[in-house]
Amino acid sequence: PKGIPNNLLPFVAQVAVGKREQLSIFGDDYPTNDGSCERDYLHVMDLAEGHVAALNWLQNNESFRGVEAFNLGTGTGTSVFQIVTAFEQAIDENIPYQVSPRRAGDLPAFWANAEKANKQLKWQATRSLEQMMEDTWRWQSNNPDGYR
Repeated sequence: PKGIPNNLLPFVAQVAVGKREQLSIFGDDYPTNDGSCERDYLHVMDLAEGHVAALNWLQNNESFRGVEAFNLGTGTGTSVFQIVTAFEQAIDENIPYQVSPRRAGDLPAFWANAEKANKQLKWQATRSLEQMMEDTWRWQSNNPDGYR
């Protein structure tokens, strides 16, 4: 993205490409394995395939009228420190960061339960965290100023 990202991975990528000096990690004292917040990170292609699966489901259920919600995710929490480490491994460089105070309202950990999407849409995330980091770096390094 151009400008200030609103989620972790674009921030990490912008630090890696030199657009930002360092990453701020908000809190390292959460009740998680390494003290940083855990979230469900999903590769953009898995997300796109989930959307296509939902459209196919709608097309195959033409009589359906109403609203249906599906969670798309890996079902696994990954910590901020794990993201930083995985990105460092993908680019073979260190990501400079500082631990900052917690942000108000941040939950220690949450992730998606994608069982319904798996059963009804026949969808599940297939890409690894490592692949997500490599693809993010490939995109960011080819587009250092963001999408034009």
